[in-house]
Amino acid sequence: MTSDAVLHRWRVPDRHGAAAEVATELDGGGTARASVPRPYLHPVRTLGGTVLSAHHPTDHDWHCGVGTAIPDVDGINCWGGPTYVRDEGYVRRDDHGTVALERASVVGDTRTEELLWRGPDGRPVLHEERTTTCTGLGPDAWELRTTSTFRPAGNAPVRLGGPGSNGRTGAGYGGFWWRFPDCAGVDVRTATATGEAAVHGSVAPWVAWSATFGDRPATVVLEAVGHQDPWFVRVAEYPALGSALAWASAVTVAPGSPLVRAFRAVVADGLADPVDLLGR
Repeated sequence: MTSDAVLHRWRVPDRHGAAAEVATELDGGGTARASVPRPYLHPVRTLGGTVLSAHHPTDHDWHCGVGTAIPDVDGINCWGGPTYVRDEGYVRRDDHGTVALERASVVGDTRTEELLWRGPDGRPVLHEERTTTCTGLGPDAWELRTTSTFRPAGNAPVRLGGPGSNGRTGAGYGGFWWRFPDCAGVDVRTATATGEAAVHGSVAPWVAWSATFGDRPATVVLEAVGHQDPWFVRVAEYPALGSALAWASAVTVAPGSPLVRAFRAVVADGLADPVDLLGR
C-alpha cells in the first residue's frame, strides 16, 4: 500500500501572530481498499496544537479524520467496512468504491476541488465539487467552512443512502463526518438537548462537542448551513459527530438538480461556550 500524500495545508495566525497549521488534507493513498480511499482532513488541530481528528482508529479503520463519506452510492459502499443489507445486517462485500481528486485550485484561504466517486470497477458514479476554507477568529479559535455540491457523473439519477435508509433504525450515518481521537469528559449538546441519547437523531442548527484530549480541553461547534439533516452522535462506543445525509430514507441526486451540503465548524482551545463561538 502507498502512503498518504499531502494535498494542502491550512494555516491561520495564532496568539503570537505566527502561522499555525490547523488542518492538513491527505489524498487517502494510504487507505486500504476496503476502507475506501478518499481525501480527508487530518490532523485537524486547535490553535494551541491539540489534535482533534483520529486517523484509521483500531475500532473502525475506515473512519478517516474529518470529511465526507457515504455508505450507499447506488449500491456502492463509499464509506468503508461491511455493508448494511436490509433484512440481513452487516455483510462483508467486495463493493467498495473510491473518491479521487481530479483537479484543484486555491484562491486565498479557499481550496476548490473536483472529486470523482467511482465504483469497484472504476466506473464514475458521482461528481463532487468541494470548497474548504480555514480562517482565524482571534487568539484561541478558528473556523472551517466546507461545502459539497453533488451531481450525477452520468445522465441517470444517483441514490444516496446508508444503514438508516436500508433498515437499521438510528444508524443513519453518512455525509459529513468528524471522528475524534480518544477524549474524556465529553459534553455534547445543541441549544435544546444535552447528551448522546438526546442529541443523536435530533435536528438543530448546530451541535457542540467539548472534551479533554489528553490533558488539553477543546471545543468544536458544528453548524449546518442551509439544510436540516439530523445529527449523528457517538460517545460511549467511540467519539464522533456526523450530519446524517440519509437518516431514515435515501436522497436522490438528479441531473440538473445538484445536492448541496454546507457546514461551518468553529474550533477552540478550552471548554468554550458554543453560542459565543458561533457569534465570532
